[in-house]
Amino acid sequence: MGRIAEESIQQVIATANIVDVIGSYFPLKRMGGGYKACCPFHAEKTPSFTVSPSRNTYHCFGCGKGGSVIGFVRDYESITFVEAVRKLAAKFGVKLIEEAGGGESEERTALRVRLLALHRDIAQWFHLLLLRHELAAPARDYLRKRGLNINVAKSWLIGYAPADAGMYREWMQEHRYTEEQLVLGGIYSPRDENDPKRGGYVRFKHRVMFPIRNDHGDVIAFSGRILDADSSPAKYMNSPATPIFSKSETFFGLDKSKRAIHKAGAAIICEGQIDMIMCYEQGIENIVAPLGTAFTHEHARLLKRHTEQVVLCLDGDSAGAKAALSQYTELAREGLFVRVAALPKGDDPDSLIRRDGVDALRALLDGARDFTDWQIEQRLPSLDQDKLSDRMKLLSDVTAGIAKLRDRMAQDAAINRAAARLSAPTDELRRMVAGHARAMLKAQQQVDERDTMRAAREGSSAVEESPPFQIDNAAVRQLLKMALTSPEAHEWLRQQQAMLPWSLYAGGELLESALHSGIDPARPETVAAWLSSLSGEAEQAITGVMHDNSPGGGAEAAERTAIGLELQMLKTRIDVLTAQQRQPGVGPDTAVAISMEIMSMQSRCLELQKRVRDVQVA
Repeated sequence: MGRIAEESIQQVIATANIVDVIGSYFPLKRMGGGYKACCPFHAEKTPSFTVSPSRNTYHCFGCGKGGSVIGFVRDYESITFVEAVRKLAAKFGVKLIEEAGGGESEERTALRVRLLALHRDIAQWFHLLLLRHELAAPARDYLRKRGLNINVAKSWLIGYAPADAGMYREWMQEHRYTEEQLVLGGIYSPRDENDPKRGGYVRFKHRVMFPIRNDHGDVIAFSGRILDADSSPAKYMNSPATPIFSKSETFFGLDKSKRAIHKAGAAIICEGQIDMIMCYEQGIENIVAPLGTAFTHEHARLLKRHTEQVVLCLDGDSAGAKAALSQYTELAREGLFVRVAALPKGDDPDSLIRRDGVDALRALLDGARDFTDWQIEQRLPSLDQDKLSDRMKLLSDVTAGIAKLRDRMAQDAAINRAAARLSAPTDELRRMVAGHARAMLKAQQQVDERDTMRAAREGSSAVEESPPFQIDNAAVRQLLKMALTSPEAHEWLRQQQAMLPWSLYAGGELLESALHSGIDPARPETVAAWLSSLSGEAEQAITGVMHDNSPGGGAEAAERTAIGLELQMLKTRIDVLTAQQRQPGVGPDTAVAISMEIMSMQSRCLELQKRVRDVQVA
């Protein structure tokens, strides 16, 4: 593959308006001569992400990320620089020049542009058929029965695919498309899987057509709902994978809902297109739907770009419960906080809204439970308390779910809630969680080894990148900086480490490693040698900590920071215990034990607060 010419890259940057591109991913607010927003690359409440239309650049004063429109698309979508160039070139119609071997790339770019045009044009045709053609009467009746009127159909560009192949041929001739192009775009099924030039036959026959769009709002595929149940066993049929569409990386409706997701601070996941449309049209706009039952890690990564919280709003049946577990697994791995809105058995969001009104669904969403609590509530009614194997199976399933949580504090809170609900020893649950975590790590290592070996065999180093390592807790960041830059702080922390709670936080293991490694902050070469032994992500994260503008300090500063961290942990634990006290069904003995533990922690807080004052006076 050839190298993209410098003049092509410059043309892409000049043509792709950076405000329009970034604004298509999340809202920007005009401030003077530029625009601001909360940074999508790090958590913040006060906007520090700025976009300069005059310079055609962006910069975040919070995390330091910045660059051109190409760099933004690359980092935001987790793709390569070349892929970002090609994506923007295809969107804005820039013809790329390659310095070597450019013909293949030019052909691929041209195909992408043509397929986007094909989907735009045929979506309009399907839509006009739905609105006007007599053959589409059953489709109009179906939508009417589902509570979707003409305005909704227009807003979502819902269409009708005829069964008559002759109508497709007439449309192709009129719009100058070929059968080969319809095969490559997934509109036709190929006669020969290995040779699209041989043409194909109509894939979507007598179906209601829901256009599937990318983040920018371009139609890239379709989901067709059958109208004649006897003609096909598949109720819904989605487009196959094409050069512009991958089902595992796409949500239905995200182009419309992403702004509402940012505003609400959470995304709701439902099962189907009509569920999503009905909710959106009734004012619940921060909602998406995967295409089919498969929920992938790519889906979770896509949501992570927009929010930290997800509410699963799935059908109230066994299939819905199974889907909830599958989705939780991927979402928790990506570090998202997951809650579940338990729908009545046999209901989906659409049927609930049509029967009881949108406020009934809002109430369920407002009362969504943490996944661990929901999982326990689902299983307890059918649990035989006298059967040890049933109880151990439940404990194993619950702790396996908790082990998937990436955040140590969230994991600890879930363990304590589960222990209270299941009357199980906290230490035993913590041991089971640790066992599941070890098994998961081992399984992942085996997968990574296989991927590395496969890439080596194929002569490629393109192994999927792991999520960026982050040290989010400010106190841990500060302690790590002091341990690496101050000999006095390093020695104090090394002596106190057995008594401090940093192991509960991301980055705590690196702090422990620094204190055990034998480094000497007075000799920078020892710190550099230790850094070089870490993973690239960890090295980058720690280097950022060392070079930030926060003050350092010696032993006294380390002590104040460590005390603050312990106070933070104790207050979180007190909040968890207080919530447990309020849980229904807590017996008097358990309530007394919880009260005693809270009093003990409150006493410890008073001691620590006095120590802070003493350290400051000294």
